[in-house]
Amino acid sequence: MWKTSLLLCALSLTATSLFAQRGPDPAQLAPGQTCKPVTQANADASAGTANINHDGTALLGTPAPDISRGFNGIPRSAQPKLTSSQQRILECTYHLAEANADMPYTLFVPSTYAPNKPMPLVVDLHGLSITPLQQILFDGTTDFAERYGFIVLAPMGFNVSSWWGSRAGMPVPTAAVKPGGDVRYSNTELAEIDAIAAVKLIREKFPIDSDRIYLMGHSMGGAGTYYLGAKYNDLWAGLAPISGAGGIADAAAAERYKRIPMLIMHGDKDSIVAPVTSRRSAMALQAVGAQHLYLEFPGKDHEFWIRRGAENMEKVFLFFNTVSKRTNVGPITSEMVPAPAARGGTPAPETPGRGTRP
Repeated sequence: MWKTSLLLCALSLTATSLFAQRGPDPAQLAPGQTCKPVTQANADASAGTANINHDGTALLGTPAPDISRGFNGIPRSAQPKLTSSQQRILECTYHLAEANADMPYTLFVPSTYAPNKPMPLVVDLHGLSITPLQQILFDGTTDFAERYGFIVLAPMGFNVSSWWGSRAGMPVPTAAVKPGGDVRYSNTELAEIDAIAAVKLIREKFPIDSDRIYLMGHSMGGAGTYYLGAKYNDLWAGLAPISGAGGIADAAAAERYKRIPMLIMHGDKDSIVAPVTSRRSAMALQAVGAQHLYLEFPGKDHEFWIRRGAENMEKVFLFFNTVSKRTNVGPITSEMVPAPAARGGTPAPETPGRGTRP
């Protein structure tokens, strides 16, 4: 009897070990999608050539990167061993008709996922020359998504340099022709279409909580966060542009964000996107009474402090875990705070309900 028990235990342990080696089952985590589990080899390759240690210290035999040199001075470290949550990352594709091509995206589904349980969604936009895999591998992203129960989607945006629709682009020769004419879709139009189509796909495949869909992005992805955040402002429960390009030009532009809580983060030594971009955005939001929090990090560069700064990434997930459409009544206006009635007088009328977004 005891031999049988030992045999069953050994078989169970072997099965568990094989599952761990194979990684998560895409058919279970991403039903109806074309996905495969991330591998350590793919993660390592995505990190690029290291010029600094993961903790920011000098790499032996390699000149330290100079963050004042812009793109030529970006610190890059090797990809560490994948964490248990990172091992759940899926590399996926879907077909985008407008592009006449398959579009890649990466996806994280927490272990707490259940088909009948509404889940919050974070859409994570990559920066210039960064892939969806690189983006979702920013330290802490999947660890905190696992801790707080978020699905994370990192779309491609057509390619790694198309600005999520926030800039004018050029027609793509292989793309479909736009309806009503003979002009093909541009790369930046396809970037926007891809991002929104990927969100639609995930909402169709998973029970996404419509009150808890969030948008974040770094650098060019920050520009996309501002642009898509304003254009589709009825979709998002919160925004988080990080070292974001573009920004918000003035109070008139800020009106589109008045009812969306926003977290803006920037390093004050950023030589690629000047911190004044985020400061100007915060000032525009202040002018219209929009809900926002601006954090500026002393001595920090454009990327390394967030790519290898899990303690900073946690701030984003804590913010998203705090705000939702259900609890957000928008900026408080005088109409929402009626004067108290005089003693013995008529009670104050009820507070008006939530307004609609402009």
